[in-house]
Amino acid sequence: MAEMSPGFRDKFIKVIKLGHLKMAKVMFLIISAIVCIVIFYANTNIIGRRSLFALFLNNRSEPVVGGFDDQTNLIIENTNPTLPLANAYASSPTEGNRKALIIKSLLIRPPASKTGALEIFNITGQTSDYNIFVIYTKENYQLHVKFELFARSLLKFSTSDVLLYLHVLTDENSAHSVDQMLEKEVRRYRRAIMYTLYSMRLCAERVVDIVNSMTPYFSSTPKSYYSDSLFFLSLGLHRIADESMERAVLLDCDIVFRADVRLLFAEFERFSKENLFGLAPELTPVYRHILYRYRANFPNTDFGSPFYMTPNEIYNLVSAETHAHKIRKSERHLRHGYPGLNSGVVLLHLRRIRHSRLYHDQLQETAIRKLTSKYMFKGHLGDQDFFTLLGYEFPNLIYRLDCVWNRQLCTWWKDHGYSDVFDKYFTCKGRIKMYHGNCNARVPE
Repeated sequence: MAEMSPGFRDKFIKVIKLGHLKMAKVMFLIISAIVCIVIFYANTNIIGRRSLFALFLNNRSEPVVGGFDDQTNLIIENTNPTLPLANAYASSPTEGNRKALIIKSLLIRPPASKTGALEIFNITGQTSDYNIFVIYTKENYQLHVKFELFARSLLKFSTSDVLLYLHVLTDENSAHSVDQMLEKEVRRYRRAIMYTLYSMRLCAERVVDIVNSMTPYFSSTPKSYYSDSLFFLSLGLHRIADESMERAVLLDCDIVFRADVRLLFAEFERFSKENLFGLAPELTPVYRHILYRYRANFPNTDFGSPFYMTPNEIYNLVSAETHAHKIRKSERHLRHGYPGLNSGVVLLHLRRIRHSRLYHDQLQETAIRKLTSKYMFKGHLGDQDFFTLLGYEFPNLIYRLDCVWNRQLCTWWKDHGYSDVFDKYFTCKGRIKMYHGNCNARVPE
């Protein structure tokens, strides 16, 4: 076989190299496109993705009527047309206006057999002693995963002889996912559940005056994460809940249960006659940070101190009310530091809240300004900041829930200037009953 001439061989090698280079560029573009698709998928709305995929599937499959699959048996009882999200808002908190907030109310029962169909009923006027509120709006992939774990653990640890009532504040795009996730977990754990979906937009309008009063003092910027209405809804939930509802709990959707939620409701029996809310301590030094000026002026204050303190530390504290007298020896075992409160779990005695003149006075802008000025306080955590100040100024209004009911997992402050004291704040003694995966923290298996 004749040998290639040197010139031809060089050209041949150059062509091969160019071909490899072009192929490498093509592969780079393909890999970049795949990465972009993955990022898009992880951060976009679940419903939006479902609609996008439907463009490719609509010629191959028929849509499911009513949004239920073939394993769902929809039974209509006490039928009442579902109210649209666009219902007009009326400022008067009458019963009729409260109903206008509702998208729909359903009861889901597990099938009689493992392969049978779920039984789903439209309901009106049903009540429960176990009312659980949760906000699920602006859905994305991470939020979807959190709510799925929330619903799964709620039903897994609940007992079958108790009918829970879940109240979900949501939006049009997120509501369908709530239906699907609850149906899935009812089938998995064979537990019945009642739930109502509320229009988040209309609920937010119910508390717009509270939001306007709070935002300048408890949000870092007007358009920040915690300036949204949803971060102040707990303060006006009594305007949204049914008038007949006396007690309820409001939970973040990154809560994961390790005990029956009935035991949490049993904490209401520990309330004093003056208690309106129940909250657990904050387990980070966030309020030590926020109160740096106040603590500099009053170095012996317990405001912003860890919950668990040594007897000597407690003895050296000056009374929060007078800054004058030291704690009596007989009171040492009763006192803890006050690190602030965390609003991931809130117990609400709704009947008392509705009738508390003191509480409603504190929602006014003048009262908030006075309170924040007194403690040189500029917060950024929404309702949690208000509860923290309210609980310190008026301790009888808030029941101290044990940290085992809100075991926060966020460690952000450990890496941001407080590593030397962080563990003192992060301590929670006792068997954990509810984990709070705040800061996107992973919940222990």
